[in-house]
Amino acid sequence: MAFQTILAYTVSSMETTQHPKKNFPGLASLSVKLPVCLALFCIILSIANGIIGYRVFQKLYERQYRTVTEQFARTALSYIDTNRITEYARTGMSDDAWRQSDNMLEILTETADIAYIYVTIPDETYTSRVYIYDTVNSQIKKGHKYALGQVNSLQSYDADYIQNLKNVMEKGENYIRFTYNNTGGHVTTSVPVRTAGGEIVAIMSIVKPLSEVRSFKATYRNTVALSSTLITLFFVAIFVLMLLFRVVRPITVVTKETSHFAQHPGHVSKALAKIRGKNELAVLARSVEKMSADTKRYIEDLTHITAEKERIGAELNVATQIQADMLPRVFPPYENHPEIELFASMQPAKEVGGDFYDFFLADDDHFAVVVGDVSGKGVPASLFMVIAKTLIHNAAMHSLRPGDILQNINSQLCEGNDAGLFVTCWLGILTLSTGELVFCNAGHNQPIVCQNGSFRFLDTQPNLMLAAMEGMPYTEHRLTLAQGDRIFIYTDGVTEATDAGNQLYGEERLLDAISKTAGMTSREVLAEIRKDIDSFVQAAPQFDDITMLEMCIKKRP
Repeated sequence: MAFQTILAYTVSSMETTQHPKKNFPGLASLSVKLPVCLALFCIILSIANGIIGYRVFQKLYERQYRTVTEQFARTALSYIDTNRITEYARTGMSDDAWRQSDNMLEILTETADIAYIYVTIPDETYTSRVYIYDTVNSQIKKGHKYALGQVNSLQSYDADYIQNLKNVMEKGENYIRFTYNNTGGHVTTSVPVRTAGGEIVAIMSIVKPLSEVRSFKATYRNTVALSSTLITLFFVAIFVLMLLFRVVRPITVVTKETSHFAQHPGHVSKALAKIRGKNELAVLARSVEKMSADTKRYIEDLTHITAEKERIGAELNVATQIQADMLPRVFPPYENHPEIELFASMQPAKEVGGDFYDFFLADDDHFAVVVGDVSGKGVPASLFMVIAKTLIHNAAMHSLRPGDILQNINSQLCEGNDAGLFVTCWLGILTLSTGELVFCNAGHNQPIVCQNGSFRFLDTQPNLMLAAMEGMPYTEHRLTLAQGDRIFIYTDGVTEATDAGNQLYGEERLLDAISKTAGMTSREVLAEIRKDIDSFVQAAPQFDDITMLEMCIKKRP
């Protein structure tokens, strides 16, 4: 339709002149050439922007996966006794220590959505390797687990793979390899396994699927294609109109008048008067120059803003999905434990947040509940949250003492914490058979407990937050919960929610609001508190994550 309009205008313009048609050779006229060149330029520019933006997006998520898998590798290394790797390879016999390490690696594989974790020792010629540990995620239907001491050939692998194994084993260099396929692919991270004396004795490999990246890549491509099409159509339409009325028509008039003037010296029509300005050619030249300069700046600015927005959006979409997948979202949590009624929610202030919650059965009689808040906002806080939540969950599966768990986690989080982030955390472990709740408070808000129909703050002296200082002890407190008792745990995003007048929601308003929820389910309680916060805040922007969790004891087992 655009080309038909252009051609119709050209024909109409030519019909108004008395000069021969050879002066306006159809497709060779500026009314056709300029729009076509402009359309091609916009299309090429859109394609180039899409390719560049995708490359940036790919580098970002590969960097993130590199960091995450290396962290998982360090965590997995802490589970095994590296000094006994050579002994296991030589004897091929497992013991209690090996089985405990293997179990911990299995747990890490499932909880961290890792496909495989395996520790191997290649032979001197790198033609085969012996397996020491090997875990396979239960979601992999055709996965094969290698037993301790099983030998696997390396002759089918390419030279680059073998050379990278040599670099890991002989030079101690980490090796990361991304493999892409129709399902998204996977990333393999291999790190050296060192003894306490620093000798490299084996290679640990972490294989993590990239399946979640597939949807993001498709969304990114669709977004770029749609944006490029719309931008191209928009610019073509705008510039065609500008060319017709500001460039082509004045040039046509000037050309006709110049030809007429050449054939009839001294005779011109009043058509030139329609071109405003003291000097028609000078005005035309200045208009074209200004239009070109403005357009160039406009395209450059729009290109930069669009590419930056798409890059940030893609990165935050990945982080948001990862964070959401890490938080438990099945309620009620355990159908075989009707004595527990629990519901939790987390609403980040930005695309990703630093708040987190978790709950799980440490064993058949102990139920762990944790709520935490990482300092700061955005991607750094969310990454630190992932580390803290994973460490707490893993530690609680091996210890039922909240004080020991937090002291151990504090030491691990303090290591390499150059960013200076810290975590406030409330951790409780409930004994289902007795109703005894043992808990520790690492700088977190005081929960609200309801006993015998009375609501009150669980007032205990909090300890220092996690990752703030090494060697800090954490005091354990005890509370016995009877049937019908409830406990409400939250982050400071609740009490520090502000209205348009910069007034805080506050603890008193929270206590008053939750006191009106007697008889409600945990899901209804959180909905009612959220409704009360929204009513108080109204249209004021949210500056902190809002996380809430309520647990109610329905009956004893």
